[in-house]
Amino acid sequence: WGKPVDPEAINKALKADGDIKAVLVTHNETSTGVTNDLSTMSTVVKEFDKLLLVDAISSLGCIDLPVDDWRCDVVITGSQKGWMVPPGLAMVSMSEEAWKAHAHAKMPRFYWDFTKANDYLGKGQTPWTPAISIFYSLDTTLDLMFNEGLANIFARHARVAQSARDGVRSLGLSLFPEEGCASNTVTAVNAFDRLNVPKLAKLLREEHDVVIAGGQSKLSGRIFRIGHLGWVEEDDIKTVLEALAKTLPQARE
Repeated sequence: WGKPVDPEAINKALKADGDIKAVLVTHNETSTGVTNDLSTMSTVVKEFDKLLLVDAISSLGCIDLPVDDWRCDVVITGSQKGWMVPPGLAMVSMSEEAWKAHAHAKMPRFYWDFTKANDYLGKGQTPWTPAISIFYSLDTTLDLMFNEGLANIFARHARVAQSARDGVRSLGLSLFPEEGCASNTVTAVNAFDRLNVPKLAKLLREEHDVVIAGGQSKLSGRIFRIGHLGWVEEDDIKTVLEALAKTLPQARE
């Protein structure tokens, strides 16, 4: 945890098992604040002519992901992250190779069938009633994104993330992930000895209207996370850091 996927490990796995048909990777891992080197992983996967399926739920719209250039066959994202609207919509892109594989797949399709979804898309519809209110919300946030421009969005996320990383270090804290793979959408911070993370989160929320997240699973109590994806600026990070400076001493056990 806290380290990126090793492309060589993928290479070894594909060499060892010729029956593997696809590789599923998470581009940006919010539990640990890590962004994987998807470009290099794609090169490895395509050397074996396998499908590349990408979980881009927390990266697309925030971190550059040139889907065609990196030969990503299936990419999925969710409305609740970089698209800045409530959860309820999933967006998927598929390559021609993915459609061919889908046509021959024999897995059960009771809940979701790409063929049915694509047929309805041709009619400007969805197979079932969608979250219509979120479509309207997304229409608004897409206007914001188009007005800012993708390159500017990516640059802003990089600046904001660097501000967060520099800021927590200035408070005497350290990053959980390795610096070279630290995410531009969430900063995972190591909790120092005797720091009560739930108490810290409670103080920040109740006294400063700042919301952070703790660690998950085995990282519970060991890290906390600062999210900065979507409509976030450097001033927002400054607010978080000022609140942290006040509450960290209070959250010691």
